[in-house]
Amino acid sequence: MTRMLVLDTETGGIDPMTNSILSLGAVVWDGGVPGAEFEVKIKEPTLSLTIEAMAINKIDLVEHAKTALPPAEAMKKFRAFLKKHFKGEPKIPLVGHNVAFDIGFLKRLCRLSGEDYDALFSHRSTDTAGILRFMALAGRSTLSGAGLDEALAHFNVAVNGGLRHTALEDARATAVLLTKLVELAKPVQALRPSRAPNSRSGLPRLTARARRKGAMVRRVRARPKRVLNHTRKSCPLGARNAIGTPIAAIPTGEGLAFGLRRPRLSNAA
Repeated sequence: MTRMLVLDTETGGIDPMTNSILSLGAVVWDGGVPGAEFEVKIKEPTLSLTIEAMAINKIDLVEHAKTALPPAEAMKKFRAFLKKHFKGEPKIPLVGHNVAFDIGFLKRLCRLSGEDYDALFSHRSTDTAGILRFMALAGRSTLSGAGLDEALAHFNVAVNGGLRHTALEDARATAVLLTKLVELAKPVQALRPSRAPNSRSGLPRLTARARRKGAMVRRVRARPKRVLNHTRKSCPLGARNAIGTPIAAIPTGEGLAFGLRRPRLSNAA
């Protein structure tokens, strides 16, 4: 599978053009397994916040300011993480739940730090919310909505309740959710033959039981066929009629004709 980066952000609002990005969390997803993690708190020179957003993320701005980094330093730290875990890959594909939201704020961080978003990240991304909707349409999931809380509960993804709506914890949960969705989307494995294919025909080898059954069928077919006598009653070859005279099989153009064998007359007669 492709190695991807699961992303989540905590922000001061819903508009990346005006509202601040407060933290960024990321998890490397490789072959269905969540791996290395990253988190950084960000301190913009001027904060732009909404009451609604702060009520959801519950970030204490005083405590936040103690460890938060300016955008340029936060991006430098993030780039070092990306270089370590995505070395040799031209552009990194991103994953998220409603990932367009997080990509918008990642682009904001890139603008504030002077980085080129398009040089680092792929234009293709994966949205677990979109996957959930598709699964519901395809009849593979009974989940009616696509909210993260509902999805995590439906797929039994464990989350530290006190850390929900923190960037790293939400990225971790989304990475596990992605793995569960991939498993759900896989087709049911077809039954495999019990033995390797025959090297000549390419067909699966028969099991010992099937071979015994085939041999039995061949033996039954090899037995002498029952034929009809002149009274059209079933009779095996070599049988005798009611008066003890053997029944003869006489070749004809249509097959075998059967009748009474005439007794030979003596020369004296």
